[in-house]
Amino acid sequence: MADVSYQQARKIGLKEVKIRSARQEEPYIAVLEKQLPHLSSLHEVSLGTMRIDIDQIVGTRSETRQKAFSASFYPLLEESSEFAAKWSALAASHLKEGIRDPIIAIEYLNRYYVVEGHKRVSVLRYFGAVSLPAEVRRVIPPRSEEPKIIAYYEFLDFYRLTKTNYLCFDRPGEYPALTQLLCGDNRETWNEDRQRSLMSDVTRFRKAFRTSPLFGKMTQDEALLGYLKVFGYAHLQGRTPTELKADLAAVGSELLSIESNTAPALMADPTEQPRDLLTWITHLPTRTLKAAFLHDGDVDSSAWTRSHELGRQYLQQIFGDRVQTQSCFHMNAENFLATAQALAQDGVQVIFSTSPKLQAPTLTAAGALPEVKFLNCSLDVSHPIMRCYYGRMYEANFLTGVVAGAMSPDGQIPYIIRYPVYSTLASINAFALGARMVNPRALILLQDSQQPETELSSLCTYTGVAVISGKDSEGSDDLDRDTVVSLVRNGKREDMISSFWGWGELYHRILESVLDGSWDSLNKTSEAGQGINYWWGLSGNAVEVKCEPGLPDSLKRLVMLLREQIAQGSLRPFEGPVYDQRGLLRIVHKETATLEQILHMDWLADNVVGSADELRSANLK
Repeated sequence: MADVSYQQARKIGLKEVKIRSARQEEPYIAVLEKQLPHLSSLHEVSLGTMRIDIDQIVGTRSETRQKAFSASFYPLLEESSEFAAKWSALAASHLKEGIRDPIIAIEYLNRYYVVEGHKRVSVLRYFGAVSLPAEVRRVIPPRSEEPKIIAYYEFLDFYRLTKTNYLCFDRPGEYPALTQLLCGDNRETWNEDRQRSLMSDVTRFRKAFRTSPLFGKMTQDEALLGYLKVFGYAHLQGRTPTELKADLAAVGSELLSIESNTAPALMADPTEQPRDLLTWITHLPTRTLKAAFLHDGDVDSSAWTRSHELGRQYLQQIFGDRVQTQSCFHMNAENFLATAQALAQDGVQVIFSTSPKLQAPTLTAAGALPEVKFLNCSLDVSHPIMRCYYGRMYEANFLTGVVAGAMSPDGQIPYIIRYPVYSTLASINAFALGARMVNPRALILLQDSQQPETELSSLCTYTGVAVISGKDSEGSDDLDRDTVVSLVRNGKREDMISSFWGWGELYHRILESVLDGSWDSLNKTSEAGQGINYWWGLSGNAVEVKCEPGLPDSLKRLVMLLREQIAQGSLRPFEGPVYDQRGLLRIVHKETATLEQILHMDWLADNVVGSADELRSANLK
């Protein structure tokens, strides 16, 4: 006769079957032989006796026992059945002395299928056991390009290193990401102490996760991976469940964004920032806004850092006493969080990190300091707790291309790439299209070079136009030039036009949005879990061009006319038809490329000579 425990367990099981059936999901435990009709012919490896996570037990080897259990292994058969009596006897034995005999199971894709011991699994599930002992045989599938198979072979590498089998991911790249977060570059096999330490940390995390609003919206292991991406493993170690619950509350939107791989919202123009009267009134400043700028370099060695510092100084001229700013130099992953914490303690409300290299520590600080607004100078990343900003340099480089095309006597334009940056391919293509607009014969000859600009003349033995592209290009002032067009005569160069970054106005508009409340309004209008990227161009003065004295007046007037048309949106650099190097039509006649297409551009225009292979993954300044 079934006891009260069986009655309650069966009630849970019947409810699960009803719910899953209504959702058109499989209501019963999975059957491995249905997934693998040729199971007996696959290679098996004995793993011996080990403890396995009960949540990873998803089914049975054969179909015989399938409908005796709901998908979570709760019993389903009648209370008067022999099955119910045996289940109840096993439950009584468990309460008296515990279940110690291991089940027999097959592991496939890091999930477990019971061969012997189904009722033991069911009883332990009902009484809340986390794990149980099992004699395990591993079935290894043949390699294939199927994502879950790729992910499984990545799991095998992770398992060989850590001997950890209770963390489950099905998407390629997640186990390698977890390995890097847990191990760094150390690939020594873990000892038992390290294994126990991780299990303790994961157990505490799961306890906190089960009580958080994220539970049910994502798996506990996806949440763990996202948490480690934000905070790092060192932060997890020693955190109490209460502290972990607070962490999860602070970065919940971030974890959902990471899990869903949500694309960022691209803010292309400053006028897109929403404003309403009520928000403006409630955000009237009652005290001085404090902002800090954290740089990976310094003003003496880096024109990039120097240009951001000029932008900060511009803020002081614009805002006066309304805003106080300060700078910190030589920031890295080791000192960033402590610096941000000290700044927050001093009342800093907004922190800009001015290099893509600082993206990871900025994200960690944003998770640890939710009361501070963090922004990182990078692009194409969606972090709800950290905004990103950059300039549409391709617009300015379209104008430098116009000058180069107009001044080149034969249309052959060497284009020397010193340091690839975000959207390098878009900038090259815009330059090439600008050159061809005024010179149909224009050919852009890519040259990857780390040589100083002083060696430019040695690369151009003829009189003509040549281009330097890359960060920290030298000039006669503090501007951080992205691209410089020079005229070479008799081995000497004379700069004609350059594109450069205009951080001051971008910072001005962002801080103005904090002061007037449109910062918060933008959060309300963006999709849930979506990060915000400011990607402003000539219309927001985030990028600019400088015409040098040697540039002919007629070309100066043309550049300024075209600049105004781009800023107003009446001229767009990427308007079709545009073909790539292979002759494929990339932008149709009279259509224009979207911001997303420009951002993810991975091809070169047909009047560019050279390879894009080295530039496609360029994501650092």
